[in-house]
Amino acid sequence: MRRVERTDAGDLPRATRRFSTGSLYHWSLVGFLLVTLPLVMALISGLLAVSEYTEKSQQALFQTVRATEGGRTLLERLVSMERGIRQFQILQDPELLSVYRLHHNAFVEVAQGLRFDDLSKDLRIPLEGLVAAEQGLFQHIQEKIGKARTSLTTDDLQGYVTLTLQARALLQTGGKQVGIEAEALSREASRVRGSMLRWAILALPLALVLGLLFVYLLTRPIRHIERVISELGAGRFDQPVEIRGPSDLEALGHHLDWLRQRLRALEGEKQQFIRNISHELKTPLATLREGADLLEDEVVGELNPEQREIVQLMTIGTLQLNGLVENLLEFQRLANQRTLAEPSEFEWAQLLRKLLDDYRLLLKSKQLQIVDNLMTVTIQGDREAIRMALGNLLNNAIKFSPEGGRIRLSLSIEQGMGSFLIEDQGEGISMQDQPYVFEEFYQGTSSGRSSVKGSGLGLALVHDTVLRHRGRISLLPATEAYPGARICMELPLGPDRLPGAIT
Repeated sequence: MRRVERTDAGDLPRATRRFSTGSLYHWSLVGFLLVTLPLVMALISGLLAVSEYTEKSQQALFQTVRATEGGRTLLERLVSMERGIRQFQILQDPELLSVYRLHHNAFVEVAQGLRFDDLSKDLRIPLEGLVAAEQGLFQHIQEKIGKARTSLTTDDLQGYVTLTLQARALLQTGGKQVGIEAEALSREASRVRGSMLRWAILALPLALVLGLLFVYLLTRPIRHIERVISELGAGRFDQPVEIRGPSDLEALGHHLDWLRQRLRALEGEKQQFIRNISHELKTPLATLREGADLLEDEVVGELNPEQREIVQLMTIGTLQLNGLVENLLEFQRLANQRTLAEPSEFEWAQLLRKLLDDYRLLLKSKQLQIVDNLMTVTIQGDREAIRMALGNLLNNAIKFSPEGGRIRLSLSIEQGMGSFLIEDQGEGISMQDQPYVFEEFYQGTSSGRSSVKGSGLGLALVHDTVLRHRGRISLLPATEAYPGARICMELPLGPDRLPGAIT
């Protein structure tokens, strides 16, 4: 939210922030972080799962393989102990007894190096039993050897055979346990892959949704600014400009609102100027028109041909100036009144013939011939606005027609609409002027042969009147008979097609 302060009418507004929403840079940074957050979380989760799986697999396989290798070493020591004690039993050589004891010590050392707590029950219990049985057998043999004249029996030696069988069974159990652990690790790997896939499936759409949301939030004020600029260009200054979003775009919105207020003030000044100048010109024009009429009626005396020609030129000039003033007044009226006048029913051809009578002197001065093909067409609409539109079209045709030329007027009904076509033999409308001829105050490259320069409002008022009546106006290609401008104006016949003004 901003509070706008002004120092004077010509200064830009100073905006003070109540709540900081951050600049466009901050929005972009936050949006990037939000979009990448799901992907980063998915990556971290995957790394943790892989790390946990790797650690677990290393620990399980290492302990199992170590226990298996330890069991194999214990088996080798048991075989060596059995061989040594049997040789000692036969030869009674003390060196053989020492070798036997060395193998026993190696057996004990290997057994002590094994971590029984980290092993599974299937390996831990047999290993503990094997080590305990060997220790008991070794102590028994030592006691018997230590007694004088006591020899070992077959049962004593058979104990090592039993221990050897137990060690071999332990090796088989270890091999199976390695397979079991490998299968369990394979299942764990599948679980980790599934978990990472689920995270990816969840993170990617979430990142896409967050990205689209961020793009929407970022482009919404920009689109709003585009609409505001279009409205300002179209001359709509009523609605205040308020942009919500990043702080720099909000600041731009306040500048646009300042521009809107300045344009509205300038538009008001322009309308006031047009209204004042138009009314100021009406009185002297009426005086000139009245004086020219009095001279033409020879109230002050008979006129010679030269004087009569000068009076006609004065009358033509006042007519042209009066048309310009009427266009200015109509433009000002339409700018302040966005609705049509109450529709009235009138006959279109009759209105055209009355206009031709008003332009009689202009037509006579340029020796123009009117070719009319006017059907009887009854229409309902704003009669005064349509009269001015037809007058502007006729005035342009007279202005740009060569002396002695022809102007053709056609009036018909086409597809339920009244169609009026006006054609002349003048220079026509150039291709570069055609896109702009219906814009306000636009004056083309050709100025015609009139001494009074136009205001650039005539065709703009025609276009506005046609749009207000929900009609159509178009420029038609030139023909051989009429190489000049060919303008077709179509209006609906009844009030059912006149819902109101076009805003």
